[in-house]
Amino acid sequence: MPQSPTSELPVLRKVVRSSTIDLIADQIRNAIYSGSLAPGQSINEVRTAELLVVSRPSLREALQRLVSEGVMSHAPGRGVRVKRMRLGDVDDVYPVREALEAQAVKIVLRTDKPIARIQQSLHRLELAIEDNTARVIGDADLDFHHAIVASSGSDRLSDLMKVSMVQTRLLSLSDRRGYEVRCDLIETHRELAEAIAAGDESKSLEIVGRVMDSAAARLRDTVAESQAVIVRAGDRDGPADDQWSALRDTMKS
Repeated sequence: MPQSPTSELPVLRKVVRSSTIDLIADQIRNAIYSGSLAPGQSINEVRTAELLVVSRPSLREALQRLVSEGVMSHAPGRGVRVKRMRLGDVDDVYPVREALEAQAVKIVLRTDKPIARIQQSLHRLELAIEDNTARVIGDADLDFHHAIVASSGSDRLSDLMKVSMVQTRLLSLSDRRGYEVRCDLIETHRELAEAIAAGDESKSLEIVGRVMDSAAARLRDTVAESQAVIVRAGDRDGPADDQWSALRDTMKS
């Protein structure tokens, strides 16, 4: 039985010399990514500042950053809420994901970067699929794609990927069918890892595009994806009993 992922953004596990605003934003991003803060949930400024032991001005600044990143929304008189993604967001988020990962692949192959991290993340994805738990698979899948970007060694690409991963997770959490993941794409992921290992740039980029198109098609509920093998969230995929649990009931929409 594989160890369950932390449902924490991998790029946030080590934070060095970050400002208070950075740390606040990171904690809230992780809460969204893990499902502790769900789409549509409002942020009670007073209670959240107390929970994070930060000042309200610092919290406001962090929330504004998250609004600008497209993972929070703000409406006059309603305050700040976790963004509930719409169908139209699919065609905005996935082209950005593809551009980030394609650029990372180019850097990895053209500068001969180490790819051990990609191979390790593929192995974790294989184990996650055996576990057959939606959130475990979803975390491992995004970890695999993050590993490609991280292997490029570009801090800027990694920062952009961090935001893109939260947006991707929000798309799944906002789906009217509930949180679900495909578990029949492991061969495509193996094919991508093998193409990168072989130094085949054109094939790697083609597979990245194919993976993104397939993921977007599933969220659009197109006929082409109707035969996909899906794992849906169950009892084990519920919100964690974490530092946010005491506030969830007071922050629901």
